[in-house]
Amino acid sequence: MVLADKDFPPDIRVEKEARSLISAGHRVFLLCVRTGESPASSVCNGIETRRIAPLPFLVRMLNTSVYLLSTRDLQWKRAIRKLIAAHAIDAIHVHDLPKVGTALSAARGKGVPVIADLHENYPALVRRAFARRKPRLAERFMPPGRWQRLERRWGKRCRHILAVVDEGKERLVAEGVSPDKITVIENTVDVDYFLSLPIDDGLAAQFRDDFVICYTGGFSPWRGLDTAVRAMPRILGEVPNAKLLFVGDGEMMPKLRFLTKTMGLDGKVVFTGWEEFHRVPGYIAASDVCIVPHASNEQTEVTAPHKLYQYMLMGKPVVVSSCRPLQRIVESARCGLVFEAGDAQAFAACILKLKDAEVRRKLGEAGKRAVREELNWHQTARKLLLLYRTLSTRGEG
Repeated sequence: MVLADKDFPPDIRVEKEARSLISAGHRVFLLCVRTGESPASSVCNGIETRRIAPLPFLVRMLNTSVYLLSTRDLQWKRAIRKLIAAHAIDAIHVHDLPKVGTALSAARGKGVPVIADLHENYPALVRRAFARRKPRLAERFMPPGRWQRLERRWGKRCRHILAVVDEGKERLVAEGVSPDKITVIENTVDVDYFLSLPIDDGLAAQFRDDFVICYTGGFSPWRGLDTAVRAMPRILGEVPNAKLLFVGDGEMMPKLRFLTKTMGLDGKVVFTGWEEFHRVPGYIAASDVCIVPHASNEQTEVTAPHKLYQYMLMGKPVVVSSCRPLQRIVESARCGLVFEAGDAQAFAACILKLKDAEVRRKLGEAGKRAVREELNWHQTARKLLLLYRTLSTRGEG
């Protein structure tokens, strides 16, 4: 059973893991949030999805109160136990920290091991949210310090933990989790699946005369996208046909649009808005350089996004910030350039070094080779499947 604290699809990591487990003969039930017009249950790529509907207002308030006091979501706990009883679930694979306590509580006494898939440094995300704005009333019951203590406690109780990069594993070990209980499952790209997605040739035609610097994904505050915008005047001074292409949406969109306008960069910074995942390869293919300009903080120093491996697979040179995982991956693969996080002039200097098409070609080919040979989901999934083979079938969680 897989738990995901949002609706499905889309979730790249959840889907990749589930597809691999199904292909290895496992049956996968996904328990997730129900939103909009989503059906109560469905089957997608063999993933048997059960969605938890929103509760009536007063019941939801009561459920939330219980969660804030006990870190157990009673609605989810009932749903988990119902699936365990109906289908003899052998393991609970829970994505991210908020539902780990609920999974452990539901599994208690049932002999079902819990695997925590920690994509993020969740305590750090909460800490940054508290720093940016005044916490809401409910959030005051779950401050960053409490999340950190819970992560440490739950990490010791889970059968196993998954991290997305070596640096994430190091952080968890520093929190007191045994390294033997942690497996690194990187956000590498499923080569065959990604390359099966259609390429929109119209995008290449649309940007034919431009030098395209592309970012795809969410617009969260820690993505460092403002650094790329602030670098554009210097870049345009040497590459007048440069365009910064932002494919995605998120919290920072209004601020990025305002910054673009105040810097007089309308038409040079292009916002597409949110695009369906199947359109992403077309935008990457239409680009000359792809970027991951993350700001450096507790979160970005212990994770690496899917997009980096997607860029590399498509033979695009990458420019990334000096966050440890990004720098390690790019320098090891020799597939791009690294700039000091937050330094717009250093970012611009990296982009300008890539004016030369031959330099771009060599770096792009190196990235593609690294993904084809090692940094791909086929290789990564072997570690996931090995973990499930070695788990006791009905051990105590």
